[in-house]
Amino acid sequence: MRILIINGPNLNLLGTREPETYGSVTLRILEREWNQHAARLRVGIATYQSNHEGSLIDAIQGASGRFDGIILNAGAFTHYSYAISDALRAVGLPTVEVHISNIYEREEWRHHSVIADASIATIYGRGTVGYLNAIDLLTAHITMPHEIRHYGNGVDTLVDVRKANTEGPAPVAIILHGGFWRDVWKRDTMAPLSAAITQLGWSTVNVEYSRGPGSFPQAIDDIASALRWVRDNADEYSFDTRRTVIIGHSAGGYLALKTAHIDASLAGVIALAPVTNLPAIAEARPDDDPASMFLGCTQDDDPALWDSAALSGEPLVPVHMIHGTHDETVAPSHTIDYARDHPEMATKSMVEGMDHMGIIDPLRDGLDAIYASLTELT
Repeated sequence: MRILIINGPNLNLLGTREPETYGSVTLRILEREWNQHAARLRVGIATYQSNHEGSLIDAIQGASGRFDGIILNAGAFTHYSYAISDALRAVGLPTVEVHISNIYEREEWRHHSVIADASIATIYGRGTVGYLNAIDLLTAHITMPHEIRHYGNGVDTLVDVRKANTEGPAPVAIILHGGFWRDVWKRDTMAPLSAAITQLGWSTVNVEYSRGPGSFPQAIDDIASALRWVRDNADEYSFDTRRTVIIGHSAGGYLALKTAHIDASLAGVIALAPVTNLPAIAEARPDDDPASMFLGCTQDDDPALWDSAALSGEPLVPVHMIHGTHDETVAPSHTIDYARDHPEMATKSMVEGMDHMGIIDPLRDGLDAIYASLTELT
C-alpha cells in the first residue's frame, strides 16, 4: 500500500510560520515522523509540497495508478479551489483532508471547504498528529472499506459499517470514540480498531455522536438511536443482535458505561480507559475541564444535572474494563474504582505499561485483551 501526502501553499514554512497556530516542527521533521509511523503499518509514504495550484493538481492526477490514497492539506486553496476538488473526484482515490489548526475557530472564510465533499473525512484542529490519524484512517479504509450510513437526522448521526466476512449472522460491535466530547475528535480515531475487530469476525458499527458544549444528554440519546439503527438493519447487514457489544474508549467509554446502566438488551460492554467519574476528570483537568464543557455547566451551577450524568446504580449487563497502567490522560483509578464499586457486574484488566491511546492501537497488546473480552461476553 502506498499513500501520497500533499501539502499546499506556505506549509513549507512550518516551524517558522505562526508557530502559535501551526507549531514549531518543520515539514522535514514531520515527513520523517510520517514515514516512521507508516513503516509500522507496512505502508509506503511519498510526500509533495507546492505553493502553486496547478502543481498540486498535477500531483493529484499523477497519483492515479501509483498510490492507493491521498492525504491533502491544501492550505488556503481548501476554501476556494474547485479545480483541486475536481481533480480529486476525477482521480477517485480515497482522500483525507487535513488541517493543523481548527479552521472553524479562525476567520470566517476558512470555515468552508470545497474539498471536503471530495474526501472521505476531514481532520482538523489536532495539530500535526492529524497527519498520523489520517495515515491510520486511510490504511484502515483501504484494507477494510466501510460504508457510511445515517442513523438519524442530525449532522453527526453517522456510522461507519464494516461487515464481517462470515457465513450467517455475525456478532456486532458498536464502537464509540473518545476525545473528551470535543468537536475536533471524531470516529476516525477508532477506524484501525474497527477494521481489526472486523477481521476477527465481528461486524463493526463505528458511531459518530453529538459533541461540544452542552452535548449531554444528546450524546446518550444518539447512542440509543444508533443501537436502534443496528437492530432495524440487522437483516440487511446480517447482524446477530443477540450478540451486540458496545466498545467505548475514554469519553466513549463513559457513554458505553452509561448505556450499560440503561439498556439490558446488550450482551455486554467493553470500556477502554473510560471516564467513570465526571467530577474527578473535571478536577484533574481544571484548565480545560471536559466534564463541565460536556454538561454545559459546572457542578456548582447545576448539581442535579451532574447527578443525572453520574454512573449511578448497577449496570444491567456485564462490563469489562481495560486500562493502561501508564495512562496520564484518564487515570487508571477511574477503572479501578468502578470495578470495586460494581463487583458483581464489572471486571477489569490492567495492561502494564500501556498509555491512553495505545489501548486502541491494534498493533499493541490491547487488541488481545479486547478480543478475549468479546469472546467471553458472547
